[in-house]
Amino acid sequence: MGNPEHILIVEDEFIVANDLRHILEHAGYRVNGIAASVEQARRLIKDNRPNWVLLDIMLTGSLTGIDLGHELLAAGIPFLYISANTNQKTLEAAKVTQPYGFLVKPFREKDLLVMLDIARYKFSLAHPLPTIQPQAAAGGMVGIIGQSGRITKVLEQVRLVAPSDTSVLITGESGTGKELIAKSIHRLSRRSKAPFVTVNCAALPLNLIESELFGYEKGAYTGANQKRIGKFEQAQGGTIFLDEIGELPLEAQVKLLRVLQEKEIERLGSETSIRVDVRILAATNRVLEKEVAEGRFRLDLYYRLSVFPIELPPLRERQEDILLLANYFLNQFSTKLDRQPLTFGPEAMQQLVAYTWPGNIRQLEHLIERHVLMTSERMITRIQLPPDSPVHSHEIKTMEELERDHILHTLKTCQGKVSGRGGAAELLGLPAQTLYTKMKRLGIKLDFY
Repeated sequence: MGNPEHILIVEDEFIVANDLRHILEHAGYRVNGIAASVEQARRLIKDNRPNWVLLDIMLTGSLTGIDLGHELLAAGIPFLYISANTNQKTLEAAKVTQPYGFLVKPFREKDLLVMLDIARYKFSLAHPLPTIQPQAAAGGMVGIIGQSGRITKVLEQVRLVAPSDTSVLITGESGTGKELIAKSIHRLSRRSKAPFVTVNCAALPLNLIESELFGYEKGAYTGANQKRIGKFEQAQGGTIFLDEIGELPLEAQVKLLRVLQEKEIERLGSETSIRVDVRILAATNRVLEKEVAEGRFRLDLYYRLSVFPIELPPLRERQEDILLLANYFLNQFSTKLDRQPLTFGPEAMQQLVAYTWPGNIRQLEHLIERHVLMTSERMITRIQLPPDSPVHSHEIKTMEELERDHILHTLKTCQGKVSGRGGAAELLGLPAQTLYTKMKRLGIKLDFY
C-alpha cells in the first residue's frame, strides 16, 4: 500500500469499533483514533486530519453520522458509511453527502477491505494526479450520436473509465442506449480484442441462471448430455455486460456477488474452481437505491457494481440531439431499404422536437423506420405520433407510469400480440421474455382489449 493511510473510526459500539481497528491495522492501515460522537470526531479531525473516515450513522449524542457526513464533504475528507440502518429515507439522506461506500452491518472482514479498495479507486478517478492522463483514444464510440451538454458529459465519463478495469453501472430509462455505452467502454479498453458477452438478466429463467452464467458439466442434471461453457467463461479476458441487472432475483444476486468477490466460478456438477478474468459492466432502468431500500436488491452487490456510475439522460432532456438522431436514422433506413435520399419537412421537424419521447431513442428509431417504409415522396412532411402523446398532457407522470402507458399503447396497436413478427416486443426492441417481465412488474394483463 506504500505509506499507510490514516483512518478515523466514528462508531459508538466499542466492540464493533475495536474489531474495525484490528482489521484495519492488520491490513496495513493506521487508525487515527476512535470517536463515539460527532463532537469527539471533530476534535480528532482537527488534531490529525485523516485520509479516510469510517462512519456509523447512529451515534452517541444528538448529531448523526449523516450530519458529520455533510461536514466531511465540505472539508474534502473522503468517508464511508458503516451502518445497520438501510431504510429508504436513510439511504436517500446518506446519498446526498456523497460517500465513497456504504457497508451494511454485520459484514465480513473481506467485505470491508474490498469496499475500501473500491473507495480508494473511486477517489483516485475523481482526483487524478496531474501527470496521469487517460489513455483512451478519441474514437471508438459505438453508434452514439449527439452533441448536447448532457451526452458530451457521458462520453467524457466513458473515455475516462474505459482504460481501467473498474466496474461500471450504466443507468437510464429504457431505450436511452445503455448497451451502446457498454460496447464503447469495451472498445476503448485494453480488453477490446477479447470477447464482449451480453447477458440479459431479465430473460434468464430462475432455474437456468446458474447454468447460463457458470456453465455445467456433462451429467450435472437430467438432460445435461455434454459440457457447457457459461457466460463468464465465454467472456474470459474480456468484458461481461449484465443488462437489466435490476431484474435479477435475490438468490442469483448472492451467487453473482460471490463471483465478483472471489473472481472464481464453479460449473454445475463440478467441484473445481475456475479463475475468471473479466471486467463487469451492468445496466438497469430501475432506481437501485429504491430496490435496495425495499429489499429487492442487495446493497453489497449494488456497491460492487456501481464503482463508477454513468447515468444516461432521457431523449426529452437532449432536445438539441433529436434532429441529429432523426436524420441519422433517416439516412440509415433509406440506405438499408434501398430508397432515394429523404428529408424532413418543417412541420415534421417541429413535431419531432416537441414530442417528449417516452420510449427514448429506441422509439424514435422505430418511428423513423416506419415512416421510411410508408413514405413514397422524397420529403416526410408530417409525423404520425401516438395519439396519447405526453406532449398534449399537463399531468406529470412517473417514469413507471409512462413506461406502463407506452407498453399498453404498443400492445393495443398489436392487438395484444406480445412476441413474434409484428408483436409488441419487436416494436419496442425488447426480447419477449423481458417484455413479459416488465408487464408482470407493471401489472399489465392481456385482457384489456
